[in-house]
Amino acid sequence: YYGEITIGNQAFRTLFDLGSADLWVPSQNCTQHPCRIHRRFNERLSKTFRPIDISYSVQYGAGSVYGILGQDNVLAGGIESVGQIFGLAREEDGKFFATQEFDGIFGMAFNDDSFIRTPTPFSNMVEQKAVKNPYFGIYLQRPDDNGHAGTLTLGDIDTTKFTGNLNYNKVSTLNGEYLYWIIDVDGISINGHKLKFKNRKALFDTGSNLIYMPDKDAKIYHKFIKGSSFNNGTYFVPCKTTDHVAYIIGGVSYNIDQSDLVTEFDCSSSVQVGGDDFWTFGDAFLRNVYSVYNIKEFTIGLAPVSK
Repeated sequence: YYGEITIGNQAFRTLFDLGSADLWVPSQNCTQHPCRIHRRFNERLSKTFRPIDISYSVQYGAGSVYGILGQDNVLAGGIESVGQIFGLAREEDGKFFATQEFDGIFGMAFNDDSFIRTPTPFSNMVEQKAVKNPYFGIYLQRPDDNGHAGTLTLGDIDTTKFTGNLNYNKVSTLNGEYLYWIIDVDGISINGHKLKFKNRKALFDTGSNLIYMPDKDAKIYHKFIKGSSFNNGTYFVPCKTTDHVAYIIGGVSYNIDQSDLVTEFDCSSSVQVGGDDFWTFGDAFLRNVYSVYNIKEFTIGLAPVSK
């Protein structure tokens, strides 16, 4: 899921990524294939651009980017971050970037997670009072004839996208710092069976399509999914699975639509092995909730999406 922003009046498609905290786009000076097939920032076309002669690198699970820093005004959804420091990628490592429709990444984790050591665009919008409130809401629609769609609401909540009330959950720190959007998870219910996982935490990540768990947790989960199998490191489930799955967070159950239990192209499970310390809630979970992220109160609000 990506959206359009402008940097110095130049338009880019960026992934709004809960799992990272840096903004970067390809530089005009990047001649690699992943850069050439995407929009590139041209410093000469912006009157407000200021070069910062400091190099940077950002590492992701799917690859790395390297380049230099710059400063310019960033506009997202009509809201501006003035004098935003961002990365101009001169090198993009990994096949991942060449296969994506988006040009760059717009990080939305906490400031202390920034590789380039600068506040996120949303954090700057809050400090500059460009938004009313220190939170943003995310709604991810299921794929349909128009592709993936959704809304990111900066500084507000779209009450048309969910039913009932938002339930707020405290974000966990890592080594005393707020880095990622991580909250406690009570457990999972599958076809009425409550799987009692103790002391589990989940990292919310719009940069992931799936739900990831350590090996032993994924094994327990699939034991209760009818007709599941494991082959060459991948879990598979019946293409037309009829299981009823809900994740229990803060004492509230969030049902997962059956279409989000399985991936369309090969009927692999939407839950796979990944990570050692906590679960990752990617789009397969996030499509089922409206989620609100508060950078001042350090909370995530959740409610079931409107059907």
